[in-house]
Amino acid sequence: MRSIFTLTSALFSFVFVFVALAGCSADERTGGPAPLAPTAIPDAMRGPSTPADIDGDGVANETDLCPSVANADQRNACAHGSAPALSGDVVRDGVAHMSWVRLSVGLGVVTEDPALSRGCARHLDYLTQLSAELGSAQLAHEEDLSKPYASAEGHEAGINSVLSIRDGEIASAIDGWMDTLYHRLPLIHPGLTRIGVAVQGRYACLQYRPGTDGSVRAPHEIYWPPADVDETSRQFGGSESPCPTVDDPFSSGSCPPSAAIASIGLHGWGALSAVTATLRNVDTGADVPLYRVYYDGGPSDHEQRGYLDGHIALVPPANSSLDLALYEATANVTLAGTAQSFRWRFRTGRPLPTDVACDADGAHHDLATALPIAVGERAGKVCDDADFFRVGGAGSHTVEIRFVNADGDLDLRAYDASGTQIAQSDTQDDSELVTVPEGGAVEVYGFNGAMGTYLIRVR
Repeated sequence: MRSIFTLTSALFSFVFVFVALAGCSADERTGGPAPLAPTAIPDAMRGPSTPADIDGDGVANETDLCPSVANADQRNACAHGSAPALSGDVVRDGVAHMSWVRLSVGLGVVTEDPALSRGCARHLDYLTQLSAELGSAQLAHEEDLSKPYASAEGHEAGINSVLSIRDGEIASAIDGWMDTLYHRLPLIHPGLTRIGVAVQGRYACLQYRPGTDGSVRAPHEIYWPPADVDETSRQFGGSESPCPTVDDPFSSGSCPPSAAIASIGLHGWGALSAVTATLRNVDTGADVPLYRVYYDGGPSDHEQRGYLDGHIALVPPANSSLDLALYEATANVTLAGTAQSFRWRFRTGRPLPTDVACDADGAHHDLATALPIAVGERAGKVCDDADFFRVGGAGSHTVEIRFVNADGDLDLRAYDASGTQIAQSDTQDDSELVTVPEGGAVEVYGFNGAMGTYLIRVR
């Protein structure tokens, strides 16, 4: 299974403009079956949550296939499934990937509104020309309508969208938005049904606001990371405005990253007050320090102004990161005057295998000897030389490596079918990702001779 949302947003730049949602179901998922999770997660008709049975379904955590999803019959409600394969078509890939994200939290899929996609394209054209004029990359929601290349349509679309500047791949951009806070929340709003998407160069745009009915009540708690997901991001990448990891979220200074920000969506369930929360590493029993617990209607300015939109957010301190472990998040809240508790679990991943040998599959240290690899995951180890893999299957593929950067800084290069290098991912995070065209290959190598074990995943 392709685990969910391991991408970092460290290379994204984000600005979030808040506008109250007003006015505006798909029953078909592009390239896949009906929803993977039922709408009743957890099932309020079952017993209360307890430490030994956090979903209250009468099945102890240790033997429950889905400890956070009430499923006494042990149906596979927490099988989130693999991300849709990339087709190379921006609209198709954007709709499929956004639908997959929403299905993972038990929400309905989205469809494309061509007018919204056209608006996104107009705004990205504006950003591209503005960047060329100013000589540096520009990312903004509003357009200067005095510019000859600006347009009212693009200006409106920019205000109503989430934007990124990174690798210009729409699925990667969506994963990056999901690793933030304020860009994530509108994408998992229960009233979102229509989107527009566009990519131009390194820019990506997803227009959501006109396709969202803000009055729709959440059918159940909307947990992020998804309840019982096997592998999710360990970090919030920072570079977001408002910034949740500083005292003044509206300050013009930098926005540092932190450990992943967990959240609960309770749209339309009533006023929130007296909110407290904890995040515990189940494997060690230790609580993760929290910098803030924000909630819609809370005491600070941005909480009062509606940026949390029915959510509770558990924000760890700046410059922290979650370990590879199982976590349990708990929130105690007075909801519409009644005290309630919410609890769920998610895993950031299991430790990397320690028994991987150098060249276990034979030497594959150049393009001529590249090891064939298909959709899926396998372990490898960079020793004295880089490892090369030839990616099989039709169409382009996203290739990701996961490792522990502190143990050895590994990086990733992509090549086309002719052997020409076309991309490189060399951050200081615990994962790297590239997109490879049909017939292409990747190289896993150590920065400055670094060595280490990794998991390579193709989707």
